[in-house]
Parts: sequence; structure tokens; C-alpha cells
Amino acid sequence: MFKGQGGLDPSKRLAVAAAAVVLLAGCGSGGNSDGTSGTSGSTAPSRPPVAADALDGLLLSPAEIGTAMAADAEVPVKATLTQMADTSAGKPDKNCRFTQPAESTIYASSGWKAVRSQELQEPVPNFAHHVIQAVVQFPDAKGASNFFKASAEFWPLCANHEYQVLSPGGPDKVFTMGPIDNTNNVLSTTDTLQDGNGWACQRALTASNNVVVDVAACATNPAAGAAVNIARQIADKVGKL
Repeated sequence: MFKGQGGLDPSKRLAVAAAAVVLLAGCGSGGNSDGTSGTSGSTAPSRPPVAADALDGLLLSPAEIGTAMAADAEVPVKATLTQMADTSAGKPDKNCRFTQPAESTIYASSGWKAVRSQELQEPVPNFAHHVIQAVVQFPDAKGASNFFKASAEFWPLCANHEYQVLSPGGPDKVFTMGPIDNTNNVLSTTDTLQDGNGWACQRALTASNNVVVDVAACATNPAAGAAVNIARQIADKVGKL
């Protein structure tokens, strides 16, 4: 359950925070509500923005993902997408859908321009790791920075919250979100599957130049800081462009 803060009903606080994501992410961007234009954030405004055709090169390789996950081998690519995900049908709690990287309902009206999202996983049914790495392009650095700042206000409102993931044809899953950490401009948390024998999904989000880096790293007892490690490596690649 949510922990109430400041005497305001938690659902109302979440609604306010969600609105803040939209407002802050759109500030100064000239973006519109259909997600085709917007802004981003950076500590170096003079740097030229990263172009959409450079996004693919920012993603880590299967071998790099394997190393970050402390896997015995590389984690193969399952799918690469050029659009936002929409997991709304499987996640009734609309206020905590940021548990999915590059989730359309979270980025709606933020002014984002382009996205590359890659899912990596060993073959089913015996996969040991599941990773989603996403990079979201904004027109300039300010928009990405504003989106990160708004997320830093929004994420903590879901800390220590239980949320459902509906599983058609199988039992629904319940995850418990842990505390939110914001260290060196990287947001992170860990969602643990109830009765899941240690299965957990780490989340990390950061911004560099006009790119938001959005990562989920799942495994049984995942390597400490794996999602943050992946996000930082991608952000470092952004900084070198």
C-alpha cells in the first residue's frame, strides 16, 4: 500500500505528480501532445543534440549486457522497437506504469521525438535474465533534463507499493516496489516478485544531453546495481557524441 504524505490522499498526490511530469517535460520544448516533438536535458547545453539516427549506436551489445548482469554468456536480443511500449492492459495501476521502460502512458505529452527500445532475454522457458534498454530522444537538452527532474518527484510516490501485472492464461503477478534512490542523477529502484524465488527487476533512469536513458534489468537475485550500471554506460556513450 502507499504511504500517505503530507496529509494528501495518495492517489491525488500521484495525479499531481503525473501532471508535473507532463508540464516539466514540456517546458521550453515547443513540443506537442502527440509525442512527435519536445525537449530534453543536459549539463552541457552547448553540445549539439543527439540525432535520431544515432540512437541505435547508444544501446549496449548483448555481451555488454551479459557482463552487467553477471551472466555466464551474452544475453541475446529478443526484439528492437522504434516506438513506445504500451503495457496499460496488463497493469491496472496506471500511476506506477513507469515500471516499464519507454512506457507510452508515462511519456505521453512529454514532447519526445524518437525512441529505440531493445529487449534482451535468453530463449524461453528457461531464461535467466530479462533486460530492456531504451533511449528516448528529445529536441534539446532541457526537455530530457526536465523529464528526469519530474520523474524524480514522481517515482518516490510509488515507493513501497504493491502493483499487479496481469498474466493472461496464468496467475497474475504481484510486485513490491522498494525505496527510490537518486544518486548522481540516476534514479533507481528494485521491484521484487512476491513468491518469485528471488526474481526482481531493477529500474534506472537518467538523462544525458537530449537523451533519456530508461532501463529495466530482471533476474533471480540480480547483480547489485546492474540497471544503474547499464544506464551509466549508455549515458557515457551519449556524452561522447
